[in-house]
This record gives sequence, C-alpha cells and structure tokens, in this order.
Amino acid sequence: MSWTGVHDDWLSLIEISGPFLAIPVLKEAFPQGLDELDGLKRKRLRQAYEEWREAIDTDDQHFAELHVAWIDEILSRGLELDEDGSGDVLKHGDQLPDSLRVTLPEHGVTLTPDFAVVDSSQDNKPLMLIQTYAVDVDLDAATTQHGWVASPAERMVQLCRMTGCRIGLVTNGERWMLVDAPVGAVTTFASWYARIWNQEPITLQAFVHLLGIRRFFYDQSEQLPALFDRSLQYQDEVTDALGVQVRRAVEQGNRAI
Repeated sequence: MSWTGVHDDWLSLIEISGPFLAIPVLKEAFPQGLDELDGLKRKRLRQAYEEWREAIDTDDQHFAELHVAWIDEILSRGLELDEDGSGDVLKHGDQLPDSLRVTLPEHGVTLTPDFAVVDSSQDNKPLMLIQTYAVDVDLDAATTQHGWVASPAERMVQLCRMTGCRIGLVTNGERWMLVDAPVGAVTTFASWYARIWNQEPITLQAFVHLLGIRRFFYDQSEQLPALFDRSLQYQDEVTDALGVQVRRAVEQGNRAI
C-alpha cells in the first residue's frame, strides 16, 4: 500500500468536521509512513480497554476508578505524555498554570482543563488542553452548567481560544476528539473511537503519531498548528481549482446555448 493509501485508510475511519490535515501535508510530516506501534504497548492498551469495557458491561462498582485509570493509560503511556510519572509535560490539578483558569462573565462559569500538555522550557506554555468526561456523556450534546448551555466540544473551543492554546482533546473514554480552534478561523473536530483501535490498528497509529509527546516537541513548523495551517493552503488551492472548473463549465454551457 502506498503512503498516500495509508493516510486515506485511517482518515476514512475517523469522524471529521471542518478543515483537517491534507494528504500532501501528512506525507511531508510522515515521509516514511506511520511506524508500527510497539507490540507490548498495543497489547497493554488492548487489555486495558477490554477491562474498561467489561467493567461497563458488568456495571462494576469500581468503574469510576477504572475509568480514570483507562484515560490515564492512554495519556501517560499510550501517548507517552507522562510515562515516568514526573508531571513535567502533563500537568493536572494544582499543577495547572493559573493562566489556564478562565472565567466567562457572560455565562457565569469558570473553565479549567483537567490536564494540559506544557512546554516547561517556555514557562509552561500550553500545547494541548485535555478535558475528560464520564463514559455516558455525549461530547456533541449541549448540557447546562451554571446556566450556560453548551456541549463538551463547544466548551473546549471556548477554553482553547480564551487561553491561546488552539489544540484540545476531549474524551469520554470511548471517543477521543481532537479540537483545533484557531482564533478567527473555522474550528476542526476529529474523533477516534477506542473500540476500533484493535480491529483497525492504523487508526491507533495515527492517533499516537499525531498526539504523542514527540509531535509537541518537534520544530514548531512540524507541530499540529503548523500542519493545520499548511493544510488550509492545499484546501484553498483545491477550492480555487474547482471554482475555475465551474466557471469554465458555465461558459461552455452558455456557448452551447
């Protein structure tokens, strides 16, 4: 399979809303294609998911703890954001910078991420904000919080824009939604589903390659915001080309008349 085919494969297996990563940009970012994940990591993630899923199906009384453990497994070891438990990159709770606690006076609410990926070499600059929810929460469904009606996805968009960190991740354990929320531009949502990671490992590979720790500490031109920006250029070119084709078709139709 060609590298372009590989990207077509996993892109067809996730849910995307808004402008996403263009194939030429993905080929530039992954010139050797997507590397296979370590076999032990895949096995560990599969076993952790099966335990989490079984706890849901059996209504396990300890499910709340297992839910937290499953999400931590993905963030800390799947994406390698905190493998050693040092908290240098993945901050949460009292470790979060005060700048990530923002108040929306018009709604009477204060938003704070559950976790944040930060660059400690740049005064804990936030690189990705993470919000977690219970397994039965629909990430697209609007709910009321202190009088503000909004979905988890919409709340993340507001949080990203208010803090100046355009990349967010929202999850209920099953669905993992990447949010790109550039100020003054269209927001992108892309969702992976844990239930197909074992059957379609290419989707897990893409998830780890895009959101794993290495992607946040490449040169800035290879980080996610830059990849999204470059992808927009390709989409603009496609739009312009389609516009030319439509005009030519109209002109030819008029001549025929």
